[in-house]
Formats: sequence, structure tokens, C-alpha cells
Amino acid sequence: MKNKNTHYIVFCTVFVCGIVASLMPWELSPLWVFSLLALGLSFYTKKFLLNYYAILESINKRIEIDELTGLFSRYQIQQELNQLIVTSHAQDKKLAALVLDLDHFKTINDAFGHKIGDKLLVNVAQRLMSVCPKQAVVGYLGGDAFLVLLALDHDQDKPYLVTLSKNVIDHVSQSYLVDELTLNIGCSIGVAVYPEFGLDAATLMKNADMAVYRAKSAGRATYYFYDGEMGRQFARNVRIETRLRQALRNESLEVHFQPKVDLLTERCVGMEALLRWNDDELGCVSPAEFIPIAEQTGIILPLGEWVFEQTFRHILEWQEQGIIVPPIAINCSAAQLKRSDFLTKLVALLEKYQIDPSLLEVEVTESILIEDATICAELLNEMSQIGIRLAIDDFGTGYSSLSYLKDLPFHYVKIDQVFIRDIVHDKSHAALTNAIISLSHSLHLKVIAEGITSLEQLALLREYGCDIGQGYLFSKALGADSLASDPMIVALNQQAL
Repeated sequence: MKNKNTHYIVFCTVFVCGIVASLMPWELSPLWVFSLLALGLSFYTKKFLLNYYAILESINKRIEIDELTGLFSRYQIQQELNQLIVTSHAQDKKLAALVLDLDHFKTINDAFGHKIGDKLLVNVAQRLMSVCPKQAVVGYLGGDAFLVLLALDHDQDKPYLVTLSKNVIDHVSQSYLVDELTLNIGCSIGVAVYPEFGLDAATLMKNADMAVYRAKSAGRATYYFYDGEMGRQFARNVRIETRLRQALRNESLEVHFQPKVDLLTERCVGMEALLRWNDDELGCVSPAEFIPIAEQTGIILPLGEWVFEQTFRHILEWQEQGIIVPPIAINCSAAQLKRSDFLTKLVALLEKYQIDPSLLEVEVTESILIEDATICAELLNEMSQIGIRLAIDDFGTGYSSLSYLKDLPFHYVKIDQVFIRDIVHDKSHAALTNAIISLSHSLHLKVIAEGITSLEQLALLREYGCDIGQGYLFSKALGADSLASDPMIVALNQQAL
């Protein structure tokens, strides 16, 4: 099988034997010569076929079984799924597909190398086989993903799968000893059930994949069952992503500006730039819906740069019209701040539009401070040194470490509207708001309350000593063209005169 010249050898052998037979004396019959030739060729052919079938069996085994984990390969597990669907249909039974995805496996690969990562996968595969029911079919999909197939009896339903999922997560998430290293890793599970949520293998696996993605989004180390609503939401998210990319290319998004008001004088002391999107197909899409999608897909990076540039462009236009505007706050995502060239690009834009850095206020959330505190601290200090003012956004909804306020160069603390919404009727929210304001003032920081919608909220915030507020009670977010006619901006310009 390995000799590519086999057919030439056979041809030459027969040809030479024919010549020898023709030259033999008549007393030696050609029948004997060709009989010996037939025996030789028969032996060679048998040996050839034995090698051929051995190699074919080896190839088939490699296709069916994953060499690393010893589980069914991606190809074979899909074949098994196809067969189980046929059997389940014939027996009128349900079939569960569980996609198991390891949490933070890339971190172990990056820290200890792929050799350790591969050994960990082998251990995970063994532990998965030990915890799954005997009738389960287990395969390795590649990367850090596994697939478990389980034909369900009539008395086995969702509670049974919930218990199984919990057991798998508990067992897989226990410590592993690999080359004298103690490794800890978790897993998330997505479940899709035939025939309710997939009549074929491709659909069932796709839906289980969606479910495991939802489990990871929910905090990892958990399970999630696919349902119809998830499919509809996923389809909408995909559509939003596609249309958002197109809107960014066509510059069909808008930046609106909401005034921030001194709670004592009720004069405008700043504005916040807010992104607005009214799509021809999707209609008005809320930032609460499209911003998370932008962050998940990476669109947030060009989108964030676009918001900065559009804001600076509007500031320049207002200045050319003789309109005085207060400092404008722009919210920065964690992905933007993690870019090594973030500040370089920001300074370049300020210089391009000749914008005084004191007119810019950057809002950051607490989560970025937890993820990379050292680098973030350096960046914030550099921004503060060139005159950019800084605010910690949504304070009280994240980790709320006091060291952020004490050690980092923030100018403002912004209380999330979740607290403001219920501040009048919820004593705990009122107490927390009051405490945040007192703490911030003791550290010489001003406090901004967002989402103020009623006079009762305003009165209570004044009583607590809150400095600045924004919300519909004062003004909605205004388009750039209508800003000049807003009473607060008019009053600000009259005061300047």
C-alpha cells in the first residue's frame, strides 16, 4: 500500500515471466510457469490487501475516535446524533443534546502552555465519562467544548436534565492535578431537547450552542435550556449587529446631549453625550439593547471613536456659532480603555478639533477598575494630568471599593438611576444614596444623580446634599441642532454675557 510503484512491479513481473516462458524448451510446459506466477501473485495480493485493510481500519478509527481525549470525534458524534434522532423518532422519545464548554480554559493554556491544557482536557473527558449515565454518548467537539447525547425515557424530563447538569458541573469543576500543578476550571452547559427545539442534528446543536452562550453570559458555571424566545432574541441580536455595522458606516446614528444641572441653582453645569439610533428597519433601538451587543461583537471600539469625534465636531460647530457649552461627559467602555492607543487617539482628536481638554469629562464604570487596576490607574492619571475630568459611573451597582475613590483621580461620583428611581419609597435605597453622598463629600468629590424624574426625588437629593442631577425632570437628551435653543443653554450663555 505504501509502495506507489506496485502496479509497475506487477506489470514487469508478468512481462518477464512471459518472456521466460517463451524461451523455455518445449519439455517444460508454460502451464507450470504461469501456475508458479499465479501463486506468487496470489501471495503478494493477499499481503497487499491485508496492509490495505489495516490502514483503512486505522484511518476509520482516527475519524471516529478523538486521539487526545478518547471520546467520539466531532465527525462521529454528529453521526451518532443523526442515528439517535432516527431512533428517537421511531420510538417517540425525546433526545437531549448537552453542549459543555469549559470556563476560562484559555487562561490555563496561556499560563501553562498547550501541553498542560491538553492533559487537562484528557482529565476532563475522563471525569465527564464517569459522571454521565452509561447510555449517554459523549464526544469532543474541539477546543474546550464537549457534547453529551442522551436518549430520554418517558419518565425523564427537564428536572432529570437539571439534576444531571448540576452533577456534571459539580464534578467537572473540582480541582485537577496535572504535572504536579493543581488546576481549577469550571464549565457551562447548554441544553436543547429533540423534537421540541430541533428536528435535525444541525438545528439541535446550534440551539444547544446558543443555550451555552446564554449560560456563560449569566455568569458561567451554570446551565441553560434553549427555548423559543432565546431563538427569537438571538435572531434579533444578529439583525441588530448587522444593521448597527451598516449604520456606523453610513453615519446614520446620532449623538444627543442631556443637560446636567446644579441642584441648588438649577443652572446647567454640564452635559452627557448619549447615543441614539433610529433604524429604517428596526425602528428606534434603545442603547440598553444595542450597546451590550456592540460590546460583545467588538463594534464598541469604532463606535466609541465615532462618538468622541462627533462630540468634538459639534463642540467646534457651537464655538464657531458663538455658543458657549459646558463640559461634556462621554461614557467609555472597558474595551476602549484597554486599548494601548486609546489616549494617543483621544489626544489626537482633541488637537484635530482644537478642543480644550477641560471641556471633556470621561465616565468609566467600576468593572474596568477591577479587571486591570494598575494599567487603568496609570491611564486615568495621565488623562487627569492633561485636564480631562473623570467620573466613576453607576457607582453602587458594582464592586464599590472605597480605594477607587481614595487613590484614583476622580472628580465626580455618579449614582446609578436604580437607586434614584426608588429613593422616595425604598428606605434602603435612600440610606445608600445618602451614604454615598456623604462618603464622596468627605473625599472632596462631587456627586451626580442620574434619572431624576420627580420633585420628590429632587427634594430628597437636595436634603442629602447631592451636587448635580440629570433626568427628565430637567430636560430630555437634545439633538445637536436644537441645543442652542434649549432654555438652560440660553441661560448659560446669557449669564456669560
